[in-house]
Amino acid sequence: MSSVNHAQEVVCPSCGHSLLRTFFDAPEMPTHVNFLCDSREVAVGCTRGDIRLALCHHCGLISNTAFDAGLLHYREGYENSLHYSKVFQDYAEELAERLIDEFGLRNKTVVEIGCGQGHFLRMLCDKGDNSGIGFDPSHVQAPESPIHTDNIRIVADLYSERYADLNADFFLCRQTLEHIHNPNDLLLPLRRSIADGTGTAVFFEVPNTSYILDHLFVWDIIYEHTSYFTDLSLEVALSHAGFRVANTYATFHDQYLCIEAWADEERSHPDTVPTGIRALQDKISVFEDKYRGYVDGWRDQLERLAAERKSVVLWGAGSKGVTFLNTFDCHAQIHVVVDVNPKKHGMYIAGTGQRIVAPDFLTDHPADAIIVVNPVYASEITRITESLGLEPEFLYL
Repeated sequence: MSSVNHAQEVVCPSCGHSLLRTFFDAPEMPTHVNFLCDSREVAVGCTRGDIRLALCHHCGLISNTAFDAGLLHYREGYENSLHYSKVFQDYAEELAERLIDEFGLRNKTVVEIGCGQGHFLRMLCDKGDNSGIGFDPSHVQAPESPIHTDNIRIVADLYSERYADLNADFFLCRQTLEHIHNPNDLLLPLRRSIADGTGTAVFFEVPNTSYILDHLFVWDIIYEHTSYFTDLSLEVALSHAGFRVANTYATFHDQYLCIEAWADEERSHPDTVPTGIRALQDKISVFEDKYRGYVDGWRDQLERLAAERKSVVLWGAGSKGVTFLNTFDCHAQIHVVVDVNPKKHGMYIAGTGQRIVAPDFLTDHPADAIIVVNPVYASEITRITESLGLEPEFLYL
């Protein structure tokens, strides 16, 4: 990863202006961090792409100006579910209950765009006696989780205007909008599918870019995420698409950003520069000044552990873990990655090829140090290692 500081004449994919400045560069990163690689050879030989983040000084969107949609193919084998973690399950259940209460989602029709394997959609429908329709091209029918049930139907396809006749009472989209290079490609068709005056609400959840910038959480910058939202740019994007924003807030220890909105009869004018752009520019400047030292500090930590001849494992085979391992040349030092998701066990990390193992692997192969990629799961990981009789040194990203 490297910092760059120069003007770049590139058009913003959202508002169409060319007021962009590149501030972050990470070349040759895996394009798919959540595909299951069934061999080290497949993992090491994965497709790679460049990440070059730029801020639009007009609408506030941060986007990867080097993004090539042709390098991404969401299909069977894409696995990013976090529901095997009790910490995440608790968060999802709390969110589902809040949405049901706040929007009166009982005996309603709910549509989820980018539903994955449908865990959250099923939760909303079961808790509120709702009917659900999910869209996700990577959905795989599993024997223990059929694609169709009495109250759920999942379509293995991208949502588009050809599904505009669904007549849903509520639309939600979690951890998906950031995968779309031009957010309007989803927001505008969605808005057109909602008739004025119907009182239909929408809910979006995306990674919180303010958290990434403030906490130097560079491990959340991945090729699959081509759009990066702060509360400013998320509100601007929905307003320009014809939604009236009701509420924007951070969740999951401030790592996620949520927005609630209603279909509005009038769109805000896209040529109006929103207030708050200057504050976002300042935030990015601070990030540029600090993050290189942060990455160098982690390089020093790895060198210390190597010098002390300590065995090290990484805990977390999701996007953060993949990005961390591809940032540092530490394959000889970190041989395995631990994850609680059983679908990942026996698979390999994209780009670097470490094998993914279950926590009980550490019983016969104890580690001196465990690098935890997300401190949100610290207490859960501590309980698991204690149950295995382990007392490693913990380091948190």
